[in-house]
Amino acid sequence: MYKGNNRTLLLVEDEIVIAMATKQKLGEYGYNIIHAITGSDAISIIKEKKDIDLILMDIDLGEGIDGLETAENILEDKEIPIIFLSSHSESEIIMKTEKIGSYGYVSKSANIGVLKSSISAAFELSESQKPFGLRDLS
Repeated sequence: MYKGNNRTLLLVEDEIVIAMATKQKLGEYGYNIIHAITGSDAISIIKEKKDIDLILMDIDLGEGIDGLETAENILEDKEIPIIFLSSHSESEIIMKTEKIGSYGYVSKSANIGVLKSSISAAFELSESQKPFGLRDLS
């Protein structure tokens, strides 16, 4: 178990059981998890909280706006890494996430190690894209 990460993730997931399990497992790696059930909730949270480092976005969010539209709305106002989570594996869905500018796509059936690895890679990629003076070198 890894502690001391101190990164805050926004998990946008409408299925409560999946959200709670994911939150618990990622918490064991030291991540602080904020949970949003809807796309609208996610947009509000991003506007209110400035300390969110990465978003884990479910594509299907029930009624209301889906994860793809939510991500587009968020990225209009804030540069933040987004990893999409879904049980879909159709290539057209994956291509849509790539057009938005995601930092990855993880199947919900993947084990927590795959998700943790994808999160780490997204942070590395995000940091490498910042100008040198703005990088967190700690």
